[in-house]
Amino acid sequence: MHIDIIPYEGVVVPGKVEGKTVVVIDVLRATSVMIRGIGNGARCFIPVTSVEEAREKAKEINRKNVLLAGERDTRPVSGFDLGNSPQDYTAEKVSGKTVIMTTTNGTKALNKVKMAKEIFIGAFLNASAVAKKLENSEDVVLVCSGTNNTFSLDDGMCAAMIVDLLPVKTRIKLTDFAISMLKAYRSGKQNLHQLLEDCYHLNLLIDRGFEADVNYCLQVDKYDIVPRMQAGEIS
Repeated sequence: MHIDIIPYEGVVVPGKVEGKTVVVIDVLRATSVMIRGIGNGARCFIPVTSVEEAREKAKEINRKNVLLAGERDTRPVSGFDLGNSPQDYTAEKVSGKTVIMTTTNGTKALNKVKMAKEIFIGAFLNASAVAKKLENSEDVVLVCSGTNNTFSLDDGMCAAMIVDLLPVKTRIKLTDFAISMLKAYRSGKQNLHQLLEDCYHLNLLIDRGFEADVNYCLQVDKYDIVPRMQAGEIS
């Protein structure tokens, strides 16, 4: 198995992902939200790149039980039904619903990998399930969404955790960046919160009152599901 880790969505190019098995990671918070939402019965998520596109998509699909969701600069979008806090995605709110979502980083990354062979959704919340899903793949790319076109440590450490959780019998070849991420993760994996304590985006969310979101998203293996994106829908 060959494994690459892409540091942030801004450097995703077709040649890096075309025909490969891709996992998109946005720990804080889009992919964590999607995992919780699907776990609580959401029909699907449709990731779009802009607020305007989200509103147009809602009109276009003309489907009952549609929710608009997302954030800009960490805060909920005015007029949308939901923001980007995982606690909001309860079964009462999302079960049976189509969630059209736009976020600053994660949904952009998802829209850049559509030419991949398979696209899965990953986070700490389902890291072991993702690793199990990948164990028979040949060419894997873990796409870190990052923060505002820069690398974000939370995504990198999640990607490394997934690699570290692959069965010992799996023969893997890593790119240099993937090797660096794996070594960094193994140096402090015994305490995930401590490993990430200096992470810029994590601390920005805490400073803005989203500490509960951070604590939720740093839970490991809360879910045994791996949402998949097909034809632009995640379910």
